[in-house]
Amino acid sequence: MAQAAVEVSELTKVINERIIVDRISFSVEKGEIFGLLGANGSGKTTTFNMLSGLLAPSSGTITILGKSIKEIQKLQRPGIGFVMQEDSFYETLTVRENLEFFAEMMGVPSGDKAGRIRRLLQDMKLQDKADTLASRLSGGMKKRLNLACSLVHDPEVIFLDEPTVGLDPVVRKEIWALIEGMHASRKTIIITSHYMDEVERLCHRVAIMYASRLVAAGTPEELKGRYKLKQMEDVFAHVAKPTA
Repeated sequence: MAQAAVEVSELTKVINERIIVDRISFSVEKGEIFGLLGANGSGKTTTFNMLSGLLAPSSGTITILGKSIKEIQKLQRPGIGFVMQEDSFYETLTVRENLEFFAEMMGVPSGDKAGRIRRLLQDMKLQDKADTLASRLSGGMKKRLNLACSLVHDPEVIFLDEPTVGLDPVVRKEIWALIEGMHASRKTIIITSHYMDEVERLCHRVAIMYASRLVAAGTPEELKGRYKLKQMEDVFAHVAKPTA
């Protein structure tokens, strides 16, 4: 049996004696788009921060591409990329300068940099903005640059935290198309999202968290069938209610 791209086993986080994430387990197959869903207070954000290495687990394990988070953090060119909600680029640099900086930081070989950056500018539809300061980009273009900076080292696994939050419907669909393009190039993608239309369009499988536990998992169609509901929005409302 092929090794999963991401494996999470009995993952737990306790902060100030309060259980924030309670023994959750799931796996993500290579080439899959996987959604991690949960209302505020569910433990979803804490889980994402542990997956990204920003927060150490209290117990349990995270394995990505056969390596632990600690092993991955020691690599100059890890096979993972993280796209957080906050902009990760530098507004005082141009689009091209940002990509050059992140390529250098992530250890992209000098012979590969120019071609990699040229392709990213084309894929993200930023060619005409290559020499524009990042601070002057529109909200949608900043999202594209954020994606490009996280992809410059050609990671196999990509984590996207609320990739379209705050964007208008037209730009959201543009970002969806970019994500689908990443998947077409055989990337494994893990997404957190509050938008159920986004989940239904993009995700092959989803895991839903509520009150620190993983309470449901499956394809959108499986989950709708399991709860005899017609919309993923109704499934989410049924199993994942906001906590205090």
